Amino acid sequence: MLVLGMDTSLQACSVALVNRASGEVLSYRREIMERGQAEALPDMVDAVMMEAGDPYATLNVVATTRGPGSFTGVRIGLSFARALAAALEIPITSMTTLEAIARNVAHNPERLPVVSVIDARREELYLQAFDADFQPITEALLTPVEEAAAHLPPGPCLLVGTGAEMVADEARGCLPAEADPLPDAEVVALHAPVEPLPAEPPEPLYLRPPDAKPQKPLIGRRD
Repeated sequence: MLVLGMDTSLQACSVALVNRASGEVLSYRREIMERGQAEALPDMVDAVMMEAGDPYATLNVVATTRGPGSFTGVRIGLSFARALAAALEIPITSMTTLEAIARNVAHNPERLPVVSVIDARREELYLQAFDADFQPITEALLTPVEEAAAHLPPGPCLLVGTGAEMVADEARGCLPAEADPLPDAEVVALHAPVEPLPAEPPEPLYLRPPDAKPQKPLIGRRD
């Protein structure tokens, strides 16, 4: 089964084509970027597919992250993935950014819980705890930094993500893992659910409403 994975949810843009049967990564691209994912993603997808021999006709599934993360980044990845899947008439699946980041922890010999922590800015964090097999043991949530330690599982744990250091100072026994703090398309392509495939297209996971600035009043307006 050929799966094309992608991620644009945080400070990177990545694309990976994998063979799920063998676990082989056939082609891969990643660029660190704060902005510009909408322009970069189509070219990266095409480069990955061309490098692998142009297997659009035999591609089985498109997979993407669905948040939480940057509102614009999440929307870019989901929109492009949906459009590509519709054009190729193939299914689409997804993974949360929190699970994708947790799965970056490859070395966990003590089988400790893994807590994925994303810096959501404004002194807040996106946070979710997983067991050593990456099954969720808490709900995904948005929490103030000073309250994050209260949402950690009891006992030691591994912290991973862009907000890991922010929690480590307050969480006794929980240490930052030596792992990539950003979600990655290779993880998404290898681990997003495909058996069975979701019945409906993925929806974005927004734990915070998008920013909205009220319109300024029109002083002295006359209709």
